[in-house]
Amino acid sequence: MSDTRSGVPIENANVTNLETGITRTTDVGGNCLTTVSDKTRLSISHVSYRDTIIEVSADHKQIYVRLSSLELNIVEVYADQPFNKKAALGVNRVSLPFLTATPSFLGEPDILKGLTFLPGVTDGKEGYSHLFVRGGEQDQNQILLDGATMLNVNHIGGYISMFQPELVGGVDFYKNYWPSKFGGRLSSVLDIRTKEGNYKEHHQSFQFSLISPKFSASGPLIKDRLSYHVGMRRTIVDLATGAIARKIRRGDRTGDIGNLVSQDLTMRLDGRLSDKQHISLTALLGRDRHSFLENYPSYNQLSEDKYGIKNELIALNYRINLVPTTSLNAHASYSNYRHFYDIYSKTNDGSDFGGMDKNSLEVSSISGNSVRSIKFNIHGKTQVSDALDLNYGIEREEFQYGIYLRRREAVDGGIISDYYREMDTRDVDNTALSADFSYRMTERFRVNSGIRISRYGHERSGTWLSEPKILLTYELDDRSTINAAFNMQRQSAMLLGFTDDMGRFREFYIANDGISAPSLSKQWSIGYFRNPKGLLDNMSIELFLKDQSDVVKFAPSTDFEKDVVEYNAFLHRGGRMRTYGVEVLLQKTTGKLHGSLSYTYAKSQSMFGSLNQGNWFNSDFDFRNSVNFLMMYNFGKGYRLSGSWTYKTGRPFTMPTSMTEIEEWRSGFPIMGNLNNMRLPAFHRLDVNVERKWKTKRGNTRWFGIGVYNVYNRVNPFFAQPSDIPGKLEVTGMFPIMPSFNIGFDF
Repeated sequence: MSDTRSGVPIENANVTNLETGITRTTDVGGNCLTTVSDKTRLSISHVSYRDTIIEVSADHKQIYVRLSSLELNIVEVYADQPFNKKAALGVNRVSLPFLTATPSFLGEPDILKGLTFLPGVTDGKEGYSHLFVRGGEQDQNQILLDGATMLNVNHIGGYISMFQPELVGGVDFYKNYWPSKFGGRLSSVLDIRTKEGNYKEHHQSFQFSLISPKFSASGPLIKDRLSYHVGMRRTIVDLATGAIARKIRRGDRTGDIGNLVSQDLTMRLDGRLSDKQHISLTALLGRDRHSFLENYPSYNQLSEDKYGIKNELIALNYRINLVPTTSLNAHASYSNYRHFYDIYSKTNDGSDFGGMDKNSLEVSSISGNSVRSIKFNIHGKTQVSDALDLNYGIEREEFQYGIYLRRREAVDGGIISDYYREMDTRDVDNTALSADFSYRMTERFRVNSGIRISRYGHERSGTWLSEPKILLTYELDDRSTINAAFNMQRQSAMLLGFTDDMGRFREFYIANDGISAPSLSKQWSIGYFRNPKGLLDNMSIELFLKDQSDVVKFAPSTDFEKDVVEYNAFLHRGGRMRTYGVEVLLQKTTGKLHGSLSYTYAKSQSMFGSLNQGNWFNSDFDFRNSVNFLMMYNFGKGYRLSGSWTYKTGRPFTMPTSMTEIEEWRSGFPIMGNLNNMRLPAFHRLDVNVERKWKTKRGNTRWFGIGVYNVYNRVNPFFAQPSDIPGKLEVTGMFPIMPSFNIGFDF
């Protein structure tokens, strides 16, 4: 099954046998297998294409179907159907029209921020694109791009991720039950697949917005055989701030300035080796560099803080259909993540500041983290019958972790202290076998179950880990489904995460060192999913309980950079986390008016024997109540008005309960009582956006949009500290009301 105009295979199309009522879904190659008899009618539907009904006979062994995409003036659909059957299987197959239609930060749609409109998912602090799923931490999510492992996928500040929506072909998100080929994380799986290039025509598009222009191009290198798809994006603020920063750095100007450079490049090549074989190559390069520079000679001060991040990725995927009932997928990938913090300051205690070389004190500190992954796997699928599917595979992934810190102090050019420590862990690997089956026991009752058995190796030691799971689904009728799931997951990677004195969250990844057992998560859930008649067409309610053990928590002292490389003294092991809650989702996904309302109540608590007197305390991202409301209205010739409102209970933080009094000291030291004993003010924000998209007489698309972020200028807490008024907090926000625009065209 493929697109009529581009020739690109169509994934996740529903093929329903109208005689038996059995629905199959096309895979990434646009293929599906179903049993038919003479003159069987098949209904084919997809969120982005016209519904089609064809008639086939038992003599047909293979049928090629080409679908026509929906034009802009057709009523838009924002979710796949039927919702009750797909969502009950554990996968949130989020449609790209929904992800890109939500009001966005500075006019730039983002895949990760779109996911936070789902119940059970939050983004932590304002401006961040991290995912916190059902009380889990940000490192507990497995993020894959065309099968390759990724860690921190955010550009600096977290205002946007490195995934360009124009190059994304599919997004599968799992939070309660997922196939056993995925593993190694406790809370969720985000499986992102890039889009194949056009096999028939060349297309280019350009968009300009406040934060970054971007360009994408797609087309055939060999018609119907070899295609390309490439996208580039870069911020432009440094065109103004970069020149000022260079002058301040040279001493030609005084003052302070911040400078930001963010860029990413994504490329994909696809080759059709034959009707049954396909190969693709994906590459991603994302870079960021941020600096804040100060030069005030009158205060004898020169300082510069730098932060950089880099993601490199290359993934090779090969697919072959051995026989109509069996297909194999082979994967090889390399990914490398690095970041650094570089802090430099120079002060002078003499009267002559000009050259800053008289009694000058220079202090420099640079720290960083790197994680490299090399992965190989082969996964297969066999459709034994209309009732039974088997999935199986083998995988090996090798890691290399690195953390370093170097500090220097010099007086008048002479070094008085020099600290350097580096930790490089190379012998880390994970080898896994996975198997799943999906069996339709009756017309309405289905059992999905699987297991992943892996061996985690660290240096010369090894640990066997098992991750079993089961999912039961029962269709009450054609519109209603209930399910019950159990999922056990193991995680070997550990996060050294903390908030520094500037309110920035900093993260360092390391391998499980063998001192403590890999973390364990057990999750139980039950849900009800329905496609009601009338105004709403999707609704669900889910209850879940997640119990995690052998988790770790990093709690540094005031010298957090040094504590990272000496983490053993500040890492609390053997902890537990428990989260339970309820999630509600209501949607209207068709017609000119679209609406989505999600509500989550979740209580998340942690316990460590070495913290809080061994008592339970609220987890760092225990939001309790979260509400996301989205409305979109299509009107006129290609216009769309959208608005979203988000609310979250303030997250917990620790406030000193008293101060010590020490003789001969003007001030004492704060005494901490229970951990996370207070909450920040509640978070809420309204965003609106209006855009228009239309086609020219030549068939090219044009669009523009204007929006307002944080319409009523809410000061949402980025971090807080005690104020001079007893019992009050001094709250520091991140983003005030901000207008945005974007304009683009393809050709």
